[in-house]
Amino acid sequence: MIEGHGDDTHRYAGNILHNFSSNVYYRGCPPKLLSAIALQVPRIQGYPSPAAQELNTAAADKHGVSEDHFLFTNGATEAFYLIAQAFVGQKAAIVAPTFSEYQDACRIHGLPYDLVKKAALDPTGYGLVWLCNPNNPDGTLIPSNELIDLIEDHPATTFVVDEAYIEFTDQLASLAAEVKRLSNLIVVRSLTKTFAIPGLRLGYVMAAQDLIGRLLSKKMPWSVNTLAIHAGLEIFEHYETWQFEVAELLEETRAFAAQVFTTEGLEVIPSHTSYFLVKLHRGTAAGLKAYLAEQHGILVRDATNFQGLDGEHIRLATQGPEANQALLNALKQWN
Repeated sequence: MIEGHGDDTHRYAGNILHNFSSNVYYRGCPPKLLSAIALQVPRIQGYPSPAAQELNTAAADKHGVSEDHFLFTNGATEAFYLIAQAFVGQKAAIVAPTFSEYQDACRIHGLPYDLVKKAALDPTGYGLVWLCNPNNPDGTLIPSNELIDLIEDHPATTFVVDEAYIEFTDQLASLAAEVKRLSNLIVVRSLTKTFAIPGLRLGYVMAAQDLIGRLLSKKMPWSVNTLAIHAGLEIFEHYETWQFEVAELLEETRAFAAQVFTTEGLEVIPSHTSYFLVKLHRGTAAGLKAYLAEQHGILVRDATNFQGLDGEHIRLATQGPEANQALLNALKQWN
């Protein structure tokens, strides 16, 4: 396991008041979803279904894709490790800087990989290409038409497109519907970010039937627990009702980012999402993180361990007005 993920609040013994290091939606889990999960607690006395198959039907209704194109996993992270395991013997390209678990999954399963810049990506010769869209940590986005052209032009390469944050952008960039016709496309989605249930671990894969079969053959039984399954069923039934308003979130983000940019020595990197990178032109990311945590109870993401990212950076995810103002006040006192 690679060290250095965001949201390391466990290291601070309950002293964090405002958490900007996690990209999970800041207003938290919908109260009705929490109540629905609580009602299912007695069910933990029995086993869940081995592969959470009941979620396939619910997801198929939402996406307009037949249920044999789905596989539900213990968070999106389980999907990444299953994919790497299913492609043992292939060489991978990882478009960087990006989420570290793609590297970790390749390393653990012995896949050689190259980290490549988006502008320099040539899929020729690679069996697997990993892309995060929108990307983590910088919130950049590749338009869907560009991705489709890339995938169609390289049929011998399988493309893994991580759409964990697709609902944190107002751009229509999802490739979910394309799995019906693109046999070399794997889309990975997450329910934990949008609906703020990262502790339950619930993600899913969308792909052609033969790819789903390859992944299912590697999957442990019962990896998706009973509460996660029932949370997923509730989410798909009430998806549009419970989903946050992305336009409002992005408006808050633009206002917040503009204020951060006024801090001397900080440069905000433009993003299509509610999280964004901030480049430091003075000090270090580790030093700024320590200052904010120790003196103000504010946690930010030190982004220096994202390979392929040059210079000192932190990542911020928009929070509520009170938290945002607390961070801005703390940054003004930073020297």
